[in-house]
Amino acid sequence: MANVRLLPEERRKKILELIRKDGSIKVGEIARLVDVSLSTVRNDLRTLKERGLIHRVHGGAIVKEAYDPLYQKGVTDVYDAKLNIAKRAIEFVEEGDFIFIDAGSTTLIFLEELIKTNIPVHVITNSLYVINALTEVQHITVYVMGGEFRRLTMNFVESEINLSEYRIFKAFMGVGGFDHEGYYVTTPVEAKFKRKIMSIAKKVYILADSRKFDKVLMGFIGNWNREKDTLITDKDLPLDVNIVF
Repeated sequence: MANVRLLPEERRKKILELIRKDGSIKVGEIARLVDVSLSTVRNDLRTLKERGLIHRVHGGAIVKEAYDPLYQKGVTDVYDAKLNIAKRAIEFVEEGDFIFIDAGSTTLIFLEELIKTNIPVHVITNSLYVINALTEVQHITVYVMGGEFRRLTMNFVESEINLSEYRIFKAFMGVGGFDHEGYYVTTPVEAKFKRKIMSIAKKVYILADSRKFDKVLMGFIGNWNREKDTLITDKDLPLDVNIVF
């Protein structure tokens, strides 16, 4: 970084750009990149938080627009892996697609990357965070599914939802775990909802980092459908299913 001292507002703008670029960043990294003290960075982050532009987490900050603070620990631990998964998933999106975007940390990163591409698509979702991220995006049409609001995951779940009127070309799904048999989430109700979405989608893309491999949870969504399922993850795994990494 050049030894050119920025004015406070210029510096805060630069810090905000850094946070938005990577989704999250550590205090020490900001101090190094902007060439200021740790105390100055903390003060700037406090100001940005008070303005409602970021969330503060232990040791750093995350962009407010995109992520759920309730599961930020899971995001920041493997952010690079999740970002790579999201970028690979973008390769399967085509102009004019009707796509379902599920709730979850990796699917939110996928959405942020999708917005940057300016590809005009139609998004169907049950995630409040997806809805919020798309409020000012003009090239993406948004359709919202209702149901019971779940505060922990900030999404709507309706186990008896009628999907006969929906046409979903591609579903980009988050899961809590997966193994040789299939994929899982924490509750049977959520599993039932996801199962219905996957059943009507022409193609299903499971976005899950390899930490979730061999993790079995109570809610069993279903077995791998080798005709239409693709697992997008961060490394090759011993699974008899189409894998992109």
